[in-house]
Amino acid sequence: MKRFFRAIIEGDVKKAREIYEEIEPDLERGYLRALGGFIAVLENGDARALLYLLTNDELKKKEVKDLYRRSKKMYSEEFRNNEERQYEETWMEFLKYYMNYRTPEGGLDRYMEDG
Repeated sequence: MKRFFRAIIEGDVKKAREIYEEIEPDLERGYLRALGGFIAVLENGDARALLYLLTNDELKKKEVKDLYRRSKKMYSEEFRNNEERQYEETWMEFLKYYMNYRTPEGGLDRYMEDG
């Protein structure tokens, strides 16, 4: 998954699609939906999309932390079905990777400190 996330952050649509096609048979529907959406955002270049804002460093640290917390909350809600939880889990994994990728000297711990 890390290779896929790195390709997404670097904006490498071709590489992301190659990796997606490699791992697709092993993934559940919720993961596929999230990863497919990531690729679609890169291909379309939709400046309104959350992933676009992330990969172009247009969100503040606090906003990224809030996104992570939101996904975590949605993931833990009991009424969510497996597909929804997998979707949110994918976002949580991506956001963790993103925060570590963008702050290599302190990683996630540094990112999760003060606002």
